[in-house]
Amino acid sequence: RCPSPFGEQLGVPAYLRARYSTVPESRSRVGSQMALLRTPSRSAQQGWHGLTSALRMIIPLIFGLHVSGSVDFDTKIAFVWRWIREQSWSQRAMVEAVVAAVSFLTWITWFRCLHLLPSMRLFRFVPRAPQPPIIAEVWAALRGGQQMKVEHQRLRREIASFPVYLAGIALLHVARAPRPLEAQPPSFSRLVGEVALGIWAYDFVFYWIHLLMHRWPQLPHGHMVHHELNGESIEGKARFLEAEHVVNHSLLDGALQVAVNIFVQNLPLLGEPKHKLSRLVHNVVVTYLLTEAHAGLDLPWSSHRVFPELFGGALRHEVHHRLHKCCFHQFFKYLDDLLGYGPPVEALANGGPKW
Repeated sequence: RCPSPFGEQLGVPAYLRARYSTVPESRSRVGSQMALLRTPSRSAQQGWHGLTSALRMIIPLIFGLHVSGSVDFDTKIAFVWRWIREQSWSQRAMVEAVVAAVSFLTWITWFRCLHLLPSMRLFRFVPRAPQPPIIAEVWAALRGGQQMKVEHQRLRREIASFPVYLAGIALLHVARAPRPLEAQPPSFSRLVGEVALGIWAYDFVFYWIHLLMHRWPQLPHGHMVHHELNGESIEGKARFLEAEHVVNHSLLDGALQVAVNIFVQNLPLLGEPKHKLSRLVHNVVVTYLLTEAHAGLDLPWSSHRVFPELFGGALRHEVHHRLHKCCFHQFFKYLDDLLGYGPPVEALANGGPKW
């Protein structure tokens, strides 16, 4: 947890520095943080149980159809790859970065729209009062001013993350040109294997970086910036995560995440360079999982609901953003459970979220 002098050096507001004090939190403090969280009522969960159960069957069904030869997914993938190769944008060096940026924008918009639906409000981890329209908030953030709200400062940083990211990748391509597109499409097995291994590797590699940033907060990585919550600067107001917080990083923290993804994308996970189609799909899936984890929603189709044995998902990540001492995975949970960084007992008590 970040000591206060580090927060002062970064110019972090006092309300946020206090949360990173070196004074250990009391059990009542942990319990009060967990009391803010809720999961959908039993009746609501039962109403959507059919969807969750159906989604659990999709992956086994797809593999069953492929293995049995009932559906030739190799041919379908070849058709998609042939179409992509025919598009002029697929030949550009920045295509992977643009796909990642557009995917982030798409998933952030998707989850923000879900928050507006009355039927989805019961899936919020933290109930909150109606928020101003996002367009008005973006305009206020871009307009600026001498007394700009903390939320607008954060939104400015989130907006700036996209051009900064794209500019950084463009500079990288000046030093190293991307590999040309493969002529042959990947098989179904190769595509699934490369994407699955890439997601696992991203989560595994960044886990240790994330853990070290919390163990040594005095280092100038600025990770505490990522732990800001909406409404945090206003006494008595509910504090909650929003989907756009997924791109709320200090420059070094964000650069580490991008560097891990570049490293993973260039790993010969199956003994040969990762196929371009696998790299594109990887960026779409990883950006979804990251945004889902920050969306503040316990949806029936969330990864931790569909595959609770594998994913910690939004449930555990919500706890991580509140306590900072546990649940360091981006997607999964096996290392947290193995190393004793799972959610605290208080998170399981008093009808709180069940992991």
